[in-house]
Amino acid sequence: MSFPARPLLRGIVPPLARATAPALTAAALALAAALAPYSAMGQEEEERVLRICRQLGQAELEVGIEGTIRDDESKVALAGATVVIRYEAERGLPTPEDVRLEADGRGRYQACGLEAFREIRVRANYGSRRGKERKVELDRSKFVDLEVDMGDAAFVVLSVVDAADGRPVAGAQIDFSPLPVSGVTDSLGRVAFRSMPPLTYGLRVAHIGYAPLETDINILTDQSAEFRVELNTRAIALAPIEVRVTGRDPFLLTSGFYERRQAIDEGYFATYPEIDQFIHLGQLFQFKRELSIRYRRNQLILLNGRPASRLGFNRRNLGELKFDTVRGIEAYRCSEAPPEIMNQVPNTMLLTDCNLVAIWTY
Repeated sequence: MSFPARPLLRGIVPPLARATAPALTAAALALAAALAPYSAMGQEEEERVLRICRQLGQAELEVGIEGTIRDDESKVALAGATVVIRYEAERGLPTPEDVRLEADGRGRYQACGLEAFREIRVRANYGSRRGKERKVELDRSKFVDLEVDMGDAAFVVLSVVDAADGRPVAGAQIDFSPLPVSGVTDSLGRVAFRSMPPLTYGLRVAHIGYAPLETDINILTDQSAEFRVELNTRAIALAPIEVRVTGRDPFLLTSGFYERRQAIDEGYFATYPEIDQFIHLGQLFQFKRELSIRYRRNQLILLNGRPASRLGFNRRNLGELKFDTVRGIEAYRCSEAPPEIMNQVPNTMLLTDCNLVAIWTY
């Protein structure tokens, strides 16, 4: 933001404005002595602001103010927030007009050409939310960070799946607007955002092989919720590729089953062709030591990446699952479970001497 250049002495209190040239020199020396105690870091920051303001053609004795605008709880930068600067009325001095400016994409704002030796009040606004007003003494250029109370931040989980078969879509790019929040889905097609200020967000989900999806999501104050997004496939012209038949289950590939099978030494991994000699899951649990409750004191069972208890199943009634729908099963110590698996484990679960069993079905 640029303001017309003003006479050199405008903004100085009247007694100084009436001084003679020698008195002005003495006043300048006194001003320099008064500013000397500031730290080197403060001087460097002030000089940076002044240098930018001078490039805009402002007078030497005018000052600048800059800072970042954030949500006061999540500390997320509020891109595009507005700043209102109001001068305090002073007897014998005209009151300049209010200054309004907009923060950039990183929530940064800057105002040059402000009158020195004046008191101002600074407030940041974002949409319908108004931040707290700050009182600032313009004795020099300053950094003033501002905050807006957007309300209690929310914990949001986004699940991205294929619209055709419901399988997770790993590696999907998630972008929110107007706040610059983004992420990438894990092998279970999920990504978590732990501190989202309450707003109506524009959401864009993109993944190669799928049509990009754009929609709005309304996140409420102090909310903990999971949103499900379905992507539709689209035809993409690709260069010729060599196709090799691996015999691997596509769903187990996206869930990271084969990577864990290769990385975890002491564990049990089997796909349906490897366990179809058994009659039902109960028999499999009975004959495989790694799946037995006697193998470990505690046992955690996941069904398609979620605690089986939340889906109405436990070790006693797992036999009710149709055995021919099992695509894969894995078991190992809880201490060896990778992050994408442990993210689904309740915090209250006792993981000492624990055995984790993950079952993947159609």
